[in-house]
Amino acid sequence: MVKKKSQQKTEEKAVYRPPIVTLMGHVDHGKTSILDAVRKSKLTSLESGGITQHIGAYTIENNGKKITFIDTPGHEAFSQMRARGGAAADIVILVVAADDGVMPQTKEAIMHAKAANVPIIVAINKCDLPSADIMRVKRQLAENNIPVEGFGGDVVAVEVSALKGTGINELLDVILLIAEMNKDKLSADPNGVFEALVIESRHDPKKGIMVSAVVKDGTLNLRDEISAGEAEGKVRSLSNSLGKVVKSAVPGDAVEILGFSDLPQSGDVIKKNEEKGSKSSLGKESETSEISGAMEAPVASETPIDPLTGKKILNLLIKADTAGTCEAIVSSINKLKVEEAIPNILLSGAGDAKESDVLLASSGRAVIMAFRVNVPASVLELAKSHKVIIREHEIIYALIEEVEDALQGVLEIEEAKVKGKGLVIKVFTLPKSNMKVAGTLVEGGRFKVGSRIGIFREDNETPVYVSRVKSLHIGAGEVNEAKKGEECGILLKPAIDDIQLDDVIEIL
Repeated sequence: MVKKKSQQKTEEKAVYRPPIVTLMGHVDHGKTSILDAVRKSKLTSLESGGITQHIGAYTIENNGKKITFIDTPGHEAFSQMRARGGAAADIVILVVAADDGVMPQTKEAIMHAKAANVPIIVAINKCDLPSADIMRVKRQLAENNIPVEGFGGDVVAVEVSALKGTGINELLDVILLIAEMNKDKLSADPNGVFEALVIESRHDPKKGIMVSAVVKDGTLNLRDEISAGEAEGKVRSLSNSLGKVVKSAVPGDAVEILGFSDLPQSGDVIKKNEEKGSKSSLGKESETSEISGAMEAPVASETPIDPLTGKKILNLLIKADTAGTCEAIVSSINKLKVEEAIPNILLSGAGDAKESDVLLASSGRAVIMAFRVNVPASVLELAKSHKVIIREHEIIYALIEEVEDALQGVLEIEEAKVKGKGLVIKVFTLPKSNMKVAGTLVEGGRFKVGSRIGIFREDNETPVYVSRVKSLHIGAGEVNEAKKGEECGILLKPAIDDIQLDDVIEIL
């Protein structure tokens, strides 16, 4: 979570604000049903009109205390909000169905929730079903680093049935208890610098652009001039989660704002124009923001340390073409023995690399190892912007070798998208065959015999020639690969005569 600065909120001005809560879990495990059950039990009693309008966030009262819920489509949206600079929630509720147990998306949700560094509450849903097996669910959670009470940990697990409404009040009580235990992180100053988090935005054909948001600090009033990301506007109307028009919004309030000229993105931080440049506790300008910190430097430049052993930690995210292959890779990595470093696999699974993988890797300062899977251009672009390293492999032993080298400090894993890149600094001609040899300085990644390469010239994005590495030479010796910082001679097949100084050779 983003830390609050003590000088921003003195004890005299600081007030408790409602905790912001979001739900995550596997599809069809009941996230929406639990939210609906909370709405039904707490909101309809406040308004005779029945179910309230859905604005992406809403505030309820339980025993006189408020709780604000964010209704996001899933853990990917949650991470995207964090990646844009916003602290998406103070508490995460991990929803697990009592009959299904921990499923693939549950594991992903666990990783995203843990990366957010916020308290986690487990809601075991569908406890009314005959096939429910609560003990199995708790065992599976413990196996996935969520040790609940009674299974070696202190994570609270609440048994609920969203369909019947049982356990909902107990879940709300636990939320308030956890919030009370972390109340030092839930202070706000209604008179301080205004900050709100965009939950979602939409274009209403009659009204215009409607933005749902949660106020984190300060107070928003009608006619305030505001901005969020690239979007700007002036507050023309404010309505709360009950749909009632209000004149102002204070910390913890979920509101819908009318007045933006453009659509801001989920996770953008709303500020008042008159307060721009002020020190904030939220968003990209915050000096203490863990997200901006993660994005200011390449992942590999800040190596985490295991507090127990003092060893360096290499966080990894493994994606492979099949589940069996993935298991083999994980098993091999976990068997690596290096004196000064240990591998830590944040997430592993079968399937193509996704944007959510990049966001998790960004949060956890991890390297993505992709084995025989597709890495779409959009994912590579996102990785580049977040300075996340993606390494693609076709041979298992080469992947394991690279991880071992990284652990030993022998190999500095290159930045995302750089498989191998070099600059031609000299051109040789072999006396017998008249074949050209590209004397190359390896600037990133590595070159291997057999690699498919492209020769780029004068900043053109399209290679002028495409070939393969026939052989590599360092000094008088022939080698199988050349790494970053080394000077090597590259002989190509098919041979290319038109090699020029300052040409760029890249692995394709």
